[in-house]
Amino acid sequence: MNELITSVKRTPYQSAASFLILFFTLFLALFFFNLTSFLNGILGFVETRPHVTVYFQKQTQQKDIFKIRDAINSSGKAESVRYISKQEALKIYKELNRDDPLLLEMVSADILPASLEIYTTKPQYLPEVADYLRKQSGVDDVVYQKDIVNKLLSVTNGLKNTSLFILVFLVVISFVVLMTTTAFKITLKKQEIELMRLLGASVSYIRTPFLLEGSIFGFVAATLAFILYYLVFFLARGNLSGYLIGVPRLSFYALSGLNIYVWPPSINFIILSYGIVVLFGMAIGVIGNFFATSKYIK
Repeated sequence: MNELITSVKRTPYQSAASFLILFFTLFLALFFFNLTSFLNGILGFVETRPHVTVYFQKQTQQKDIFKIRDAINSSGKAESVRYISKQEALKIYKELNRDDPLLLEMVSADILPASLEIYTTKPQYLPEVADYLRKQSGVDDVVYQKDIVNKLLSVTNGLKNTSLFILVFLVVISFVVLMTTTAFKITLKKQEIELMRLLGASVSYIRTPFLLEGSIFGFVAATLAFILYYLVFFLARGNLSGYLIGVPRLSFYALSGLNIYVWPPSINFIILSYGIVVLFGMAIGVIGNFFATSKYIK
């Protein structure tokens, strides 16, 4: 540790530049990791929802809704059709918003629509069922899940490609800055290194302090990026919750059995995020310094 402090004091500006670019890279990596994980969680949730949901106008009679339900069942295109009454809709609403008493006071069963939740036997039947429902009297809205899934897939894939490009660009810059800084430090210690080589020290022995420095830089930068990210997240969580009313717990890639939830983030997910960003940061620091020492220490 003393050698690391001495090394930083010798090259304060170069070390600061290396640390800051590494910190910025890891902060963005953590942000994109959480964002893409959240969108994947939303996508997984949407895919488990009914393929088609039809909401009826408030004045639509139950017998008319049942006629539509029976017609869909008899078509042979529906795997299951579930009727959601106004009272059931209210129960679902209360369950989703149980933590917000103000919202519960503002809603009654009378203002919520009855609906049908439909799963089709084959994906190709989705457009036919949706078109049939839109033509029926008393129908207020038809939610076609495939459209939502396609849009989410498009957004998620676009975000993944964009974030991957940005992260690769920043990682390359981090490597370049780390290698340049390490090369400068090696130059300052040139005589000391030559003396160690004359005394029989191996390249791996001389390289070790630089690799240790890179790992410590990565660890500290990752820890600070993690603290800053979750500090900002928890300060903004109140506003985010307002926009995400009705969104249930979202698991991280179907790992709900391990209590890993993206939203609201569980302790296990936060620990996982920290572990990933720390390993990523230390890997960048060690690999960058490894290449630098391989090139400049002979």
